[in-house]
Amino acid sequence: MVLRMQDLGFPLGQIQQIRISPGQERLAASMSISGSEEAKCFIVNLQNLQQVEHMISNVFSFEWATNNILFYTEQKNVRCSSVFLCDFSEGISTKLVYTEEDPRFFVDICCTKDKRFLTINSNSKTTSEVWLVDCNRPLDLPCLVQQRISGVIYHIEHRDNTLYVLTTLGEHGDYKLMKTPVNACSMDNWELIYKVNEKTKLVDMELVKDCGVMLLKHNNYLHLSAISLVSESVILSTQLPAWACAFESGKLCDSSSSSLSFKLSSPVQPPVRFVYSLAENNLFVEAYQDAQKGENVSTIRLEAESKDGTLVPITVFQKPSQQSKKKPLLVHVYGAYGIDLSMMFKPERLLLLEDGWMLAFCHVRGGGELGHTWHEMGRLKNKFNGVEDLKACISQLHTLGYSSPNLTALTAASAGGVLAGALCNNYADLVRAIVLEAPFLDVLNTMLDELLPLTIEEQEEWGNPLSNERSLEYIKSYCPYQNIKSQNYPSVLITANENDKRIPLIGLLKYVDKLRKAIAEYSNSSNKKGYRTSNVVLRIQPGGSHCNTSSWEGSLNEVAEHYAFLYKELGLDAK
Repeated sequence: MVLRMQDLGFPLGQIQQIRISPGQERLAASMSISGSEEAKCFIVNLQNLQQVEHMISNVFSFEWATNNILFYTEQKNVRCSSVFLCDFSEGISTKLVYTEEDPRFFVDICCTKDKRFLTINSNSKTTSEVWLVDCNRPLDLPCLVQQRISGVIYHIEHRDNTLYVLTTLGEHGDYKLMKTPVNACSMDNWELIYKVNEKTKLVDMELVKDCGVMLLKHNNYLHLSAISLVSESVILSTQLPAWACAFESGKLCDSSSSSLSFKLSSPVQPPVRFVYSLAENNLFVEAYQDAQKGENVSTIRLEAESKDGTLVPITVFQKPSQQSKKKPLLVHVYGAYGIDLSMMFKPERLLLLEDGWMLAFCHVRGGGELGHTWHEMGRLKNKFNGVEDLKACISQLHTLGYSSPNLTALTAASAGGVLAGALCNNYADLVRAIVLEAPFLDVLNTMLDELLPLTIEEQEEWGNPLSNERSLEYIKSYCPYQNIKSQNYPSVLITANENDKRIPLIGLLKYVDKLRKAIAEYSNSSNKKGYRTSNVVLRIQPGGSHCNTSSWEGSLNEVAEHYAFLYKELGLDAK
Protein backbone atom coordinates (compact mmCIF):
# COMPACT_ATOMS: atom_id res chain seq x y z
CA MET A 1 0.00 0.00 0.00
CA VAL A 2 1.59 3.32 -1.11
CA LEU A 3 -0.93 5.80 0.30
CA ARG A 4 -3.71 5.36 2.85
CA MET A 5 -5.95 8.33 3.59
CA GLN A 6 -6.30 7.26 7.20
CA ASP A 7 -2.53 7.22 7.72
CA LEU A 8 -2.30 10.76 6.34
CA GLY A 9 -4.90 12.01 8.79
CA PHE A 10 -7.60 12.57 6.14
CA PRO A 11 -9.93 9.55 6.26
CA LEU A 12 -12.56 11.35 4.17
CA GLY A 13 -10.10 12.62 1.56
CA GLN A 14 -10.44 11.64 -2.10
CA ILE A 15 -7.49 11.08 -4.44
CA GLN A 16 -7.85 13.23 -7.57
CA GLN A 17 -4.70 12.78 -9.67
CA ILE A 18 -1.66 10.51 -9.61
CA ARG A 19 1.61 11.11 -11.47
CA ILE A 20 4.63 8.76 -11.43
CA SER A 21 8.08 10.11 -12.28
CA PRO A 22 9.72 8.97 -15.56
CA GLY A 23 12.00 6.43 -13.85
CA GLN A 24 9.22 5.32 -11.46
CA GLU A 25 11.23 6.52 -8.48
CA ARG A 26 8.60 8.86 -7.03
CA LEU A 27 4.83 9.16 -6.96
CA ALA A 28 2.85 12.36 -6.56
CA ALA A 29 -0.85 12.23 -5.68
CA SER A 30 -3.28 15.05 -5.04
CA MET A 31 -6.10 14.66 -2.55
CA SER A 32 -9.15 16.83 -2.05
CA ILE A 33 -10.22 17.52 1.49
CA SER A 34 -13.94 17.75 2.26
CA GLY A 35 -15.19 21.31 2.15
CA SER A 36 -12.42 22.78 -0.01
CA GLU A 37 -11.54 23.05 -3.70
CA GLU A 38 -7.85 23.28 -2.86
CA ALA A 39 -6.00 19.96 -2.83
CA LYS A 40 -2.92 18.69 -1.05
CA CYS A 41 -0.21 16.91 -3.03
CA PHE A 42 1.71 14.09 -1.36
CA ILE A 43 5.05 12.90 -2.75
CA VAL A 44 6.19 9.36 -1.96
CA ASN A 45 9.65 7.92 -2.68
CA LEU A 46 8.83 4.54 -4.19
CA GLN A 47 12.22 3.19 -3.10
CA ASN A 48 11.20 3.82 0.52
CA LEU A 49 7.48 3.41 1.17
CA GLN A 50 7.69 3.97 4.89
CA GLN A 51 6.75 7.64 4.84
CA VAL A 52 5.57 10.56 2.74
CA GLU A 53 8.61 12.46 1.49
CA HIS A 54 6.90 15.82 1.07
CA MET A 55 3.48 17.49 1.13
CA ILE A 56 2.43 20.60 -0.85
CA SER A 57 -0.76 22.54 -0.07
CA ASN A 58 -3.13 24.30 -2.47
CA VAL A 59 -2.13 22.31 -5.56
CA PHE A 60 -4.25 22.30 -8.72
CA SER A 61 -2.17 20.52 -11.40
CA PHE A 62 1.28 18.91 -11.36
CA GLU A 63 3.65 16.97 -13.63
CA TRP A 64 7.09 15.38 -13.32
CA ALA A 65 9.82 16.75 -15.60
CA THR A 66 12.41 14.26 -14.30
CA ASN A 67 12.66 11.78 -11.44
CA ASN A 68 13.67 14.61 -9.12
CA ILE A 69 11.82 17.67 -10.45
CA LEU A 70 8.09 18.26 -10.07
CA PHE A 71 6.28 21.28 -11.52
CA TYR A 72 2.96 22.31 -9.98
CA THR A 73 0.42 25.12 -10.01
CA GLU A 74 -0.87 26.75 -6.85
CA GLN A 75 -4.57 27.45 -6.38
CA LYS A 76 -5.73 30.11 -3.96
CA ASN A 77 -9.26 31.49 -3.62
CA VAL A 78 -10.34 29.46 -6.71
CA ARG A 79 -7.71 31.21 -8.86
CA CYS A 80 -4.57 29.60 -10.23
CA SER A 81 -1.83 32.00 -11.31
CA SER A 82 1.56 30.62 -10.20
CA VAL A 83 3.80 27.73 -11.30
CA PHE A 84 6.47 26.33 -8.99
CA LEU A 85 9.33 23.86 -9.37
CA CYS A 86 10.08 21.44 -6.54
CA ASP A 87 13.55 19.87 -6.74
CA PHE A 88 14.28 16.67 -4.77
CA SER A 89 17.87 16.26 -6.05
CA GLU A 90 19.60 17.46 -2.90
CA GLY A 91 17.11 17.80 -0.12
CA ILE A 92 13.92 19.61 -1.12
CA SER A 93 13.94 23.08 -2.67
CA THR A 94 11.13 25.09 -4.27
CA LYS A 95 11.23 28.08 -6.58
CA LEU A 96 8.72 30.18 -8.51
CA VAL A 97 8.81 29.55 -12.27
CA TYR A 98 5.89 31.55 -13.71
CA THR A 99 3.31 34.07 -12.53
CA GLU A 100 0.19 35.17 -14.44
CA GLU A 101 -0.63 38.80 -13.71
CA ASP A 102 -3.92 39.05 -15.62
CA PRO A 103 -6.83 37.98 -13.34
CA ARG A 104 -8.84 36.82 -16.36
CA PHE A 105 -6.39 33.95 -16.92
CA PHE A 106 -6.18 30.58 -15.16
CA VAL A 107 -2.93 28.58 -15.23
CA ASP A 108 -2.44 24.83 -15.37
CA ILE A 109 0.39 22.51 -16.35
CA CYS A 110 0.34 19.44 -18.61
CA CYS A 111 2.80 17.00 -20.16
CA THR A 112 3.01 16.17 -23.85
CA LYS A 113 2.19 12.55 -24.64
CA ASP A 114 5.82 11.76 -25.52
CA LYS A 115 6.98 13.24 -22.16
CA ARG A 116 9.36 15.59 -23.98
CA PHE A 117 7.87 18.87 -22.77
CA LEU A 118 5.72 20.25 -20.01
CA THR A 119 3.28 22.95 -21.12
CA ILE A 120 2.39 25.88 -18.90
CA ASN A 121 -1.05 26.86 -20.15
CA SER A 122 -2.52 30.25 -19.31
CA ASN A 123 -6.16 30.43 -20.44
CA SER A 124 -8.98 32.91 -20.22
CA LYS A 125 -12.48 32.14 -21.49
CA THR A 126 -11.48 33.25 -25.02
CA THR A 127 -7.68 33.49 -25.19
CA SER A 128 -4.65 31.35 -24.36
CA GLU A 129 -0.88 31.36 -24.16
CA VAL A 130 1.52 28.41 -23.80
CA TRP A 131 5.06 28.17 -22.43
CA LEU A 132 7.27 25.09 -22.90
CA VAL A 133 9.48 23.47 -20.29
CA ASP A 134 12.11 21.19 -21.83
CA CYS A 135 12.16 18.02 -19.72
CA ASN A 136 15.79 17.47 -20.75
CA ARG A 137 16.69 20.88 -19.29
CA PRO A 138 13.96 21.58 -16.72
CA LEU A 139 15.96 24.23 -14.87
CA ASP A 140 16.09 26.46 -17.98
CA LEU A 141 13.58 29.27 -18.28
CA PRO A 142 10.27 28.28 -19.98
CA CYS A 143 10.04 29.16 -23.67
CA LEU A 144 7.03 31.08 -25.03
CA VAL A 145 5.33 29.40 -28.00
CA GLN A 146 3.19 32.33 -29.12
CA GLN A 147 2.29 35.51 -27.29
CA ARG A 148 -1.43 35.67 -26.51
CA ILE A 149 -3.73 37.25 -29.09
CA SER A 150 -7.19 38.25 -27.93
CA GLY A 151 -9.80 35.75 -29.11
CA VAL A 152 -7.28 33.06 -30.15
CA ILE A 153 -7.05 29.79 -28.22
CA TYR A 154 -4.31 27.24 -28.84
CA HIS A 155 -3.07 23.96 -27.33
CA ILE A 156 0.21 22.15 -27.92
CA GLU A 157 1.32 18.56 -28.53
CA HIS A 158 4.77 17.34 -29.60
CA ARG A 159 6.26 14.56 -31.72
CA ASP A 160 9.60 14.23 -33.51
CA ASN A 161 10.76 17.83 -33.00
CA THR A 162 7.47 19.15 -34.32
CA LEU A 163 4.83 21.00 -32.35
CA TYR A 164 1.24 20.20 -33.30
CA VAL A 165 -1.05 23.13 -32.56
CA LEU A 166 -4.82 22.94 -32.07
CA THR A 167 -6.04 26.50 -32.46
CA THR A 168 -9.03 28.72 -33.18
CA LEU A 169 -6.84 31.07 -35.23
CA GLY A 170 -8.59 32.36 -38.37
CA GLU A 171 -12.10 33.08 -39.56
CA HIS A 172 -15.13 31.55 -37.78
CA GLY A 173 -12.89 30.60 -34.84
CA ASP A 174 -13.39 26.86 -35.34
CA TYR A 175 -10.48 24.59 -34.46
CA LYS A 176 -7.66 23.74 -36.86
CA LEU A 177 -4.69 21.39 -36.57
CA MET A 178 -1.42 23.10 -37.49
CA LYS A 179 2.28 22.28 -37.12
CA THR A 180 5.54 24.14 -36.58
CA PRO A 181 9.17 23.25 -35.80
CA VAL A 182 10.11 23.35 -32.13
CA ASN A 183 12.89 25.84 -32.82
CA ALA A 184 10.57 28.18 -34.77
CA CYS A 185 7.30 27.94 -32.90
CA SER A 186 5.76 31.41 -33.30
CA MET A 187 2.51 31.83 -35.22
CA ASP A 188 4.31 33.03 -38.37
CA ASN A 189 5.58 29.48 -38.86
CA TRP A 190 2.34 27.60 -38.25
CA GLU A 191 1.27 25.45 -41.22
CA LEU A 192 -2.29 24.17 -41.65
CA ILE A 193 -2.81 20.39 -41.64
CA TYR A 194 -6.55 20.01 -41.05
CA LYS A 195 -9.51 22.33 -40.58
CA VAL A 196 -12.63 21.33 -38.67
CA ASN A 197 -15.83 21.96 -40.61
CA GLU A 198 -18.09 24.82 -39.60
CA LYS A 199 -20.63 23.95 -36.88
CA THR A 200 -18.46 20.99 -35.86
CA LYS A 201 -17.09 20.60 -32.34
CA LEU A 202 -13.61 19.20 -31.79
CA VAL A 203 -14.08 17.07 -28.67
CA ASP A 204 -10.58 15.61 -28.33
CA MET A 205 -7.43 14.72 -30.27
CA GLU A 206 -4.70 12.15 -29.67
CA LEU A 207 -1.45 11.59 -31.56
CA VAL A 208 -1.15 7.90 -32.43
CA LYS A 209 2.20 7.17 -34.05
CA ASP A 210 2.15 9.20 -37.32
CA CYS A 211 -1.54 9.97 -37.12
CA GLY A 212 -3.81 12.53 -35.45
CA VAL A 213 -7.01 10.86 -34.25
CA MET A 214 -9.82 13.37 -33.77
CA LEU A 215 -13.12 12.91 -32.01
CA LEU A 216 -15.64 15.33 -33.54
CA LYS A 217 -19.27 16.23 -32.93
CA HIS A 218 -21.27 17.17 -36.03
CA ASN A 219 -25.05 17.60 -36.19
CA ASN A 220 -25.10 16.29 -32.62
CA TYR A 221 -23.50 12.95 -33.64
CA LEU A 222 -20.01 11.81 -32.67
CA HIS A 223 -17.53 11.10 -35.46
CA LEU A 224 -13.96 9.81 -35.54
CA SER A 225 -11.46 11.09 -38.08
CA ALA A 226 -7.84 9.99 -38.53
CA ILE A 227 -5.42 12.36 -40.26
CA SER A 228 -2.03 11.17 -41.50
CA LEU A 229 0.66 13.53 -40.24
CA VAL A 230 2.84 12.41 -43.14
CA SER A 231 0.50 12.93 -46.09
CA GLU A 232 -1.61 15.43 -44.15
CA SER A 233 -4.78 13.79 -45.48
CA VAL A 234 -7.81 12.13 -43.90
CA ILE A 235 -7.32 8.35 -43.90
CA LEU A 236 -10.45 7.45 -41.93
CA SER A 237 -13.73 9.21 -41.22
CA THR A 238 -16.58 7.35 -39.58
CA GLN A 239 -19.68 8.11 -37.56
CA LEU A 240 -19.66 6.45 -34.16
CA PRO A 241 -22.70 4.51 -32.86
CA ALA A 242 -25.85 6.63 -32.88
CA TRP A 243 -26.42 6.11 -29.14
CA ALA A 244 -23.00 7.54 -28.26
CA CYS A 245 -23.11 10.99 -26.63
CA ALA A 246 -19.98 11.19 -24.46
CA PHE A 247 -16.33 10.35 -25.06
CA GLU A 248 -13.59 9.45 -22.59
CA SER A 249 -10.05 9.12 -23.88
CA GLY A 250 -8.00 6.07 -22.92
CA LYS A 251 -4.26 5.94 -22.40
CA LEU A 252 -1.64 5.07 -24.99
CA CYS A 253 0.75 2.29 -24.01
CA ASP A 254 3.63 4.58 -25.05
CA SER A 255 4.27 7.49 -27.38
CA SER A 256 4.79 5.15 -30.36
CA SER A 257 1.66 3.07 -29.81
CA SER A 258 -0.24 2.19 -32.98
CA SER A 259 -3.67 2.03 -31.35
CA LEU A 260 -5.91 4.20 -29.22
CA SER A 261 -8.54 2.98 -26.80
CA PHE A 262 -11.43 5.12 -25.64
CA LYS A 263 -14.85 4.80 -24.08
CA LEU A 264 -18.23 5.89 -25.42
CA SER A 265 -21.30 6.34 -23.25
CA SER A 266 -24.57 8.22 -23.00
CA PRO A 267 -26.65 9.49 -20.07
CA VAL A 268 -28.32 6.06 -19.91
CA GLN A 269 -25.63 3.83 -21.46
CA PRO A 270 -22.66 2.62 -19.37
CA PRO A 271 -19.23 3.19 -20.97
CA VAL A 272 -18.27 0.83 -23.81
CA ARG A 273 -14.59 0.53 -24.73
CA PHE A 274 -13.53 0.92 -28.36
CA VAL A 275 -10.11 0.67 -30.01
CA TYR A 276 -8.88 2.44 -33.14
CA SER A 277 -6.06 0.45 -34.76
CA LEU A 278 -3.75 2.49 -36.98
CA ALA A 279 -2.21 -0.67 -38.44
CA GLU A 280 -5.60 -1.91 -39.65
CA ASN A 281 -7.09 1.57 -40.01
CA ASN A 282 -10.27 0.35 -38.40
CA LEU A 283 -12.42 0.73 -35.31
CA PHE A 284 -13.20 -2.20 -33.01
CA VAL A 285 -15.36 -2.81 -29.96
CA GLU A 286 -12.91 -4.02 -27.32
CA ALA A 287 -15.42 -4.78 -24.59
CA TYR A 288 -19.17 -4.47 -24.35
CA GLN A 289 -19.65 -4.88 -20.63
CA ASP A 290 -22.96 -3.70 -19.19
CA ALA A 291 -24.04 -2.65 -22.68
CA GLN A 292 -27.37 -4.39 -22.32
CA LYS A 293 -28.43 -1.80 -19.76
CA GLY A 294 -28.93 0.78 -22.49
CA GLU A 295 -30.02 -1.51 -25.31
CA ASN A 296 -33.76 -1.14 -24.65
CA VAL A 297 -33.64 2.65 -24.65
CA SER A 298 -34.53 4.69 -27.70
CA THR A 299 -32.22 7.60 -28.55
CA ILE A 300 -34.08 10.27 -30.51
CA ARG A 301 -32.40 13.29 -32.15
CA LEU A 302 -34.65 16.29 -32.70
CA GLU A 303 -34.35 19.96 -33.57
CA ALA A 304 -36.41 22.90 -32.35
CA GLU A 305 -36.71 26.22 -34.18
CA SER A 306 -35.78 29.06 -31.86
CA LYS A 307 -37.29 32.55 -31.98
CA ASP A 308 -34.76 33.81 -34.56
CA GLY A 309 -35.07 30.70 -36.74
CA THR A 310 -31.96 28.92 -35.45
CA LEU A 311 -32.36 25.14 -35.21
CA VAL A 312 -31.42 23.85 -31.76
CA PRO A 313 -30.49 20.16 -31.24
CA ILE A 314 -32.30 18.03 -28.65
CA THR A 315 -31.36 14.51 -27.56
CA VAL A 316 -34.22 12.49 -26.09
CA PHE A 317 -34.13 9.12 -24.29
CA GLN A 318 -37.14 6.93 -23.58
CA LYS A 319 -38.17 3.33 -23.17
CA PRO A 320 -40.09 2.06 -26.21
CA SER A 321 -43.77 1.91 -25.38
CA GLN A 322 -46.96 1.06 -27.21
CA GLN A 323 -48.80 3.65 -25.17
CA SER A 324 -49.32 7.04 -26.76
CA LYS A 325 -50.09 8.92 -23.55
CA LYS A 326 -47.92 11.81 -22.47
CA LYS A 327 -45.07 11.00 -20.12
CA PRO A 328 -43.31 12.82 -17.31
CA LEU A 329 -40.37 14.67 -18.84
CA LEU A 330 -37.09 15.79 -17.25
CA VAL A 331 -35.29 18.47 -19.30
CA HIS A 332 -31.56 19.19 -18.88
CA VAL A 333 -29.78 22.42 -19.88
CA TYR A 334 -26.44 24.24 -19.43
CA GLY A 335 -25.48 26.67 -22.23
CA ALA A 336 -22.38 28.58 -21.07
CA TYR A 337 -18.60 28.95 -21.57
CA GLY A 338 -18.63 26.95 -24.80
CA ILE A 339 -18.89 23.79 -22.69
CA ASP A 340 -21.13 20.95 -23.82
CA LEU A 341 -24.04 19.88 -21.65
CA SER A 342 -22.77 16.83 -19.72
CA MET A 343 -23.95 13.58 -21.32
CA MET A 344 -22.00 11.20 -19.09
CA PHE A 345 -23.65 8.04 -17.83
CA LYS A 346 -25.49 8.22 -14.51
CA PRO A 347 -27.15 4.97 -13.39
CA GLU A 348 -29.93 6.71 -11.48
CA ARG A 349 -31.36 7.96 -14.79
CA LEU A 350 -32.27 4.40 -15.69
CA LEU A 351 -34.67 4.38 -12.73
CA LEU A 352 -36.64 7.23 -14.27
CA LEU A 353 -36.77 5.52 -17.67
CA GLU A 354 -37.98 2.29 -16.08
CA ASP A 355 -40.75 4.28 -14.42
CA GLY A 356 -41.96 5.75 -17.71
CA TRP A 357 -40.10 9.07 -17.79
CA MET A 358 -38.52 10.72 -20.80
CA LEU A 359 -35.18 12.53 -20.55
CA ALA A 360 -34.39 15.47 -22.84
CA PHE A 361 -31.04 17.22 -23.22
CA CYS A 362 -31.26 20.66 -24.85
CA HIS A 363 -28.03 21.75 -26.58
CA VAL A 364 -28.69 25.48 -26.53
CA ARG A 365 -26.48 28.32 -27.71
CA GLY A 366 -23.80 29.37 -25.27
CA GLY A 367 -22.60 25.76 -25.05
CA GLY A 368 -20.09 24.28 -27.47
CA GLU A 369 -22.01 21.46 -29.15
CA LEU A 370 -21.90 23.04 -32.61
CA GLY A 371 -18.45 24.56 -32.36
CA HIS A 372 -16.96 27.93 -31.50
CA THR A 373 -19.70 29.96 -33.21
CA TRP A 374 -22.38 28.22 -31.13
CA HIS A 375 -20.75 29.62 -28.01
CA GLU A 376 -20.41 33.11 -29.51
CA MET A 377 -24.13 33.12 -30.34
CA GLY A 378 -24.98 32.58 -26.66
CA ARG A 379 -22.60 34.79 -24.65
CA LEU A 380 -22.35 38.50 -23.80
CA LYS A 381 -25.06 40.43 -25.70
CA ASN A 382 -26.44 37.13 -27.07
CA LYS A 383 -27.02 35.41 -23.72
CA PHE A 384 -30.82 35.52 -23.96
CA ASN A 385 -30.61 33.40 -27.13
CA GLY A 386 -30.03 30.44 -24.81
CA VAL A 387 -33.27 31.17 -22.96
CA GLU A 388 -35.23 31.36 -26.22
CA ASP A 389 -33.57 28.13 -27.36
CA LEU A 390 -34.60 26.37 -24.16
CA LYS A 391 -38.16 27.64 -24.51
CA ALA A 392 -38.27 26.41 -28.12
CA CYS A 393 -36.98 22.96 -27.13
CA ILE A 394 -39.53 22.44 -24.37
CA SER A 395 -42.36 23.76 -26.53
CA GLN A 396 -41.34 21.42 -29.35
CA LEU A 397 -41.42 18.42 -27.02
CA HIS A 398 -44.91 19.42 -25.91
CA THR A 399 -46.08 20.02 -29.49
CA LEU A 400 -44.85 16.58 -30.54
CA GLY A 401 -46.97 15.05 -27.77
CA TYR A 402 -44.15 13.68 -25.65
CA SER A 403 -45.31 15.49 -22.53
CA SER A 404 -47.22 18.50 -21.21
CA PRO A 405 -46.33 21.45 -18.92
CA ASN A 406 -47.84 19.86 -15.81
CA LEU A 407 -45.67 16.75 -16.38
CA THR A 408 -42.46 18.61 -17.25
CA ALA A 409 -39.53 19.29 -14.92
CA LEU A 410 -36.28 21.13 -15.60
CA THR A 411 -32.85 20.57 -14.07
CA ALA A 412 -29.65 22.60 -14.31
CA ALA A 413 -26.43 23.16 -12.40
CA SER A 414 -23.99 26.03 -11.89
CA ALA A 415 -24.13 28.48 -14.84
CA GLY A 416 -27.05 26.50 -16.28
CA GLY A 417 -29.08 28.11 -13.50
CA VAL A 418 -29.03 31.40 -15.43
CA LEU A 419 -31.03 29.96 -18.31
CA ALA A 420 -33.30 27.91 -16.05
CA GLY A 421 -34.01 30.89 -13.80
CA ALA A 422 -34.60 33.22 -16.74
CA LEU A 423 -36.98 30.70 -18.32
CA CYS A 424 -39.01 30.63 -15.08
CA ASN A 425 -39.32 34.41 -15.07
CA ASN A 426 -40.34 34.66 -18.72
CA TYR A 427 -42.09 31.36 -19.53
CA ALA A 428 -43.16 30.05 -16.13
CA ASP A 429 -46.04 28.01 -17.54
CA LEU A 430 -43.77 25.65 -19.50
CA VAL A 431 -42.65 23.52 -16.53
CA ARG A 432 -44.08 22.35 -13.23
CA ALA A 433 -40.91 21.83 -11.20
CA ILE A 434 -37.23 22.73 -11.27
CA VAL A 435 -34.17 21.22 -9.58
CA LEU A 436 -31.11 23.48 -9.44
CA GLU A 437 -27.72 22.33 -8.15
CA ALA A 438 -25.36 25.10 -6.92
CA PRO A 439 -26.98 27.46 -9.44
CA PHE A 440 -25.74 30.85 -10.64
CA LEU A 441 -28.82 33.09 -10.27
CA ASP A 442 -27.64 36.63 -9.50
CA VAL A 443 -25.55 37.60 -12.50
CA LEU A 444 -25.82 41.35 -12.04
CA ASN A 445 -24.70 41.70 -8.42
CA THR A 446 -21.94 39.15 -8.95
CA MET A 447 -20.54 40.97 -11.97
CA LEU A 448 -20.72 44.28 -10.10
CA ASP A 449 -18.56 43.00 -7.25
CA GLU A 450 -14.90 42.85 -8.31
CA LEU A 451 -13.91 41.65 -4.83
CA LEU A 452 -15.37 38.22 -5.65
CA PRO A 453 -12.62 35.89 -6.91
CA LEU A 454 -14.01 35.15 -10.38
CA THR A 455 -15.81 38.37 -11.37
CA ILE A 456 -13.07 39.71 -13.65
CA GLU A 457 -12.44 36.29 -15.18
CA GLU A 458 -16.16 35.93 -15.95
CA GLN A 459 -16.45 39.23 -17.84
CA GLU A 460 -15.65 37.51 -21.14
CA GLU A 461 -18.79 35.37 -20.75
CA TRP A 462 -21.30 37.79 -19.19
CA GLY A 463 -19.94 41.28 -19.88
CA ASN A 464 -18.63 44.09 -17.69
CA PRO A 465 -21.50 46.12 -16.18
CA LEU A 466 -19.00 48.27 -14.25
CA SER A 467 -17.60 49.91 -17.35
CA ASN A 468 -20.33 49.38 -19.94
CA GLU A 469 -23.83 50.78 -19.43
CA ARG A 470 -25.29 48.65 -22.22
CA SER A 471 -23.84 45.54 -20.63
CA LEU A 472 -25.36 46.52 -17.29
CA GLU A 473 -28.82 47.03 -18.78
CA TYR A 474 -28.64 43.82 -20.79
CA ILE A 475 -27.61 41.69 -17.80
CA LYS A 476 -30.35 43.34 -15.76
CA SER A 477 -32.89 42.38 -18.44
CA TYR A 478 -32.37 38.60 -18.06
CA CYS A 479 -30.73 38.11 -14.63
CA PRO A 480 -32.91 35.57 -12.76
CA TYR A 481 -32.73 37.37 -9.41
CA GLN A 482 -33.45 40.83 -10.83
CA ASN A 483 -36.55 39.72 -12.76
CA ILE A 484 -38.51 37.78 -10.15
CA LYS A 485 -42.13 38.94 -10.24
CA SER A 486 -45.52 38.06 -8.83
CA GLN A 487 -46.73 35.12 -10.94
CA ASN A 488 -47.45 31.39 -10.84
CA TYR A 489 -43.93 29.94 -10.65
CA PRO A 490 -42.95 26.29 -10.88
CA SER A 491 -41.90 24.65 -7.63
CA VAL A 492 -38.14 24.89 -7.09
CA LEU A 493 -35.60 22.76 -5.22
CA ILE A 494 -32.16 24.36 -4.83
CA THR A 495 -29.14 22.59 -3.40
CA ALA A 496 -26.24 24.73 -2.22
CA ASN A 497 -22.84 24.15 -0.65
CA GLU A 498 -21.91 25.96 2.53
CA ASN A 499 -18.33 26.74 1.47
CA ASP A 500 -18.96 27.44 -2.23
CA LYS A 501 -16.66 30.31 -3.29
CA ARG A 502 -17.97 30.30 -6.87
CA ILE A 503 -21.66 30.57 -5.98
CA PRO A 504 -21.74 32.40 -2.62
CA LEU A 505 -24.49 31.18 -0.33
CA ILE A 506 -25.70 34.72 0.47
CA GLY A 507 -26.83 35.18 -3.15
CA LEU A 508 -28.92 32.01 -3.08
CA LEU A 509 -30.48 32.97 0.25
CA LYS A 510 -31.54 36.32 -1.22
CA TYR A 511 -32.92 34.62 -4.34
CA VAL A 512 -34.98 32.13 -2.34
CA ASP A 513 -36.35 34.86 -0.09
CA LYS A 514 -37.37 37.06 -3.02
CA LEU A 515 -38.92 34.15 -4.92
CA ARG A 516 -40.95 33.02 -1.91
CA LYS A 517 -42.31 36.55 -1.43
CA ALA A 518 -43.30 36.78 -5.11
CA ILE A 519 -45.08 33.42 -4.94
CA ALA A 520 -46.87 34.40 -1.71
CA GLU A 521 -47.98 37.70 -3.25
CA TYR A 522 -49.41 35.92 -6.29
CA SER A 523 -51.05 33.26 -4.12
CA ASN A 524 -52.76 35.88 -1.95
CA SER A 525 -54.16 37.68 -4.99
CA SER A 526 -55.10 34.60 -7.00
CA ASN A 527 -58.73 33.55 -7.18
CA LYS A 528 -58.16 30.83 -9.79
CA LYS A 529 -59.95 27.57 -9.11
CA GLY A 530 -57.56 24.70 -8.45
CA TYR A 531 -54.54 26.96 -7.97
CA ARG A 532 -51.74 25.22 -6.10
CA THR A 533 -49.10 27.26 -4.33
CA SER A 534 -45.61 26.51 -5.56
CA ASN A 535 -42.99 25.24 -3.14
CA VAL A 536 -39.47 26.65 -2.84
CA VAL A 537 -37.02 24.36 -1.03
CA LEU A 538 -33.39 25.22 -0.25
CA ARG A 539 -31.05 22.46 0.89
CA ILE A 540 -27.66 23.58 2.18
CA GLN A 541 -24.95 20.95 2.24
CA PRO A 542 -22.63 21.39 5.25
CA GLY A 543 -19.04 22.07 4.23
CA GLY A 544 -18.67 21.20 0.56
CA SER A 545 -17.51 23.46 -2.25
CA HIS A 546 -18.65 24.02 -5.82
CA CYS A 547 -16.48 21.29 -7.31
CA ASN A 548 -16.36 18.76 -4.47
CA THR A 549 -18.49 15.69 -5.04
CA SER A 550 -20.48 14.14 -2.22
CA SER A 551 -19.63 10.78 -0.73
CA TRP A 552 -21.30 7.75 -2.30
CA GLU A 553 -23.89 7.69 0.46
CA GLY A 554 -24.38 11.45 0.26
CA SER A 555 -24.88 11.28 -3.51
CA LEU A 556 -27.54 8.59 -3.13
CA ASN A 557 -29.38 10.67 -0.55
CA GLU A 558 -29.25 13.73 -2.79
CA VAL A 559 -30.58 11.84 -5.81
CA ALA A 560 -33.36 10.34 -3.68
CA GLU A 561 -34.34 13.79 -2.44
CA HIS A 562 -34.37 15.23 -5.98
CA TYR A 563 -36.53 12.41 -7.31
CA ALA A 564 -38.93 12.53 -4.35
CA PHE A 565 -39.36 16.26 -4.98
CA LEU A 566 -40.06 15.75 -8.69
CA TYR A 567 -42.57 12.96 -8.08
CA LYS A 568 -44.41 15.02 -5.47
CA GLU A 569 -44.57 18.21 -7.52
CA LEU A 570 -45.66 16.44 -10.71
CA GLY A 571 -48.35 14.54 -8.78
CA LEU A 572 -46.76 11.15 -9.40
CA ASP A 573 -46.11 10.18 -5.79
CA ALA A 574 -49.61 8.77 -5.27
CA LYS A 575 -49.51 6.58 -8.37
